[in-house]
Amino acid sequence: MHKFNLHKWLHLLMRDDDLAAIARIYGVRRGLLARIDRGFQENVERLAASLPRRAEPPLEKPLTILALGDSITSDRESWARILARYWRDDPRRRILDSAISGDTTASLLERYHSTVGNQEFDWVVLFIGTNDCRQMDEKIPMVSLEEYRRNLEILLDRLAGKRIVLVTLPPADNDRFRAFFRDSGNSYDLGHLAAANKLLRELAGRRKLALADLAKGLEPLGGQALEADGLHMSSAGQLVLCRLLLELLP
Repeated sequence: MHKFNLHKWLHLLMRDDDLAAIARIYGVRRGLLARIDRGFQENVERLAASLPRRAEPPLEKPLTILALGDSITSDRESWARILARYWRDDPRRRILDSAISGDTTASLLERYHSTVGNQEFDWVVLFIGTNDCRQMDEKIPMVSLEEYRRNLEILLDRLAGKRIVLVTLPPADNDRFRAFFRDSGNSYDLGHLAAANKLLRELAGRRKLALADLAKGLEPLGGQALEADGLHMSSAGQLVLCRLLLELLP
């Protein structure tokens, strides 16, 4: 639970680094939570150090990048954490994590004013849609492709004036997903995921937005792109996204 910041999904008002409060909510010892958290931080440190250092372009003013998405971003070992550590010694660049585990485009829109509208930022990385594509027991997606497109269009309209990077969706491994979440009754239609990614690519082209084509970038990794649950990205997968974003962000 701690890895994916589920306190944000529960609408609990606490800082991500308030381990004492999080331990009380989860009903675990603070010392245990601190050891788990330290392991996450050490992995993020290692991953950030593995990224090639680039000649940082000069900035006229400090830059804030908003991370919008679901648990793949609201992850204590995610690309947002890795890039924040990568830029730790550069006060001109800051990543603001507003991603919430479990979010779809619909729930992001519902919370838009509290998670986005009250923030000051220059760029936004919009990486949302995996939960939209999840299919329930009746094989009906959480959000249809038509609604997914409409929600994205509304989000992009609301973000007018900001620099935007759209991110395509990673694959899902249904066998691993069902084995890990045995009682969920959910699954992923790979054709639906592919259609969502086609939609994202078309949207980026039509609106002339930057595109981080994560789905394509993960192809060489095969199954190594995902964690044991067949859904969330492994460290190797997160690094692929970091490298893609470093090519696009100032």
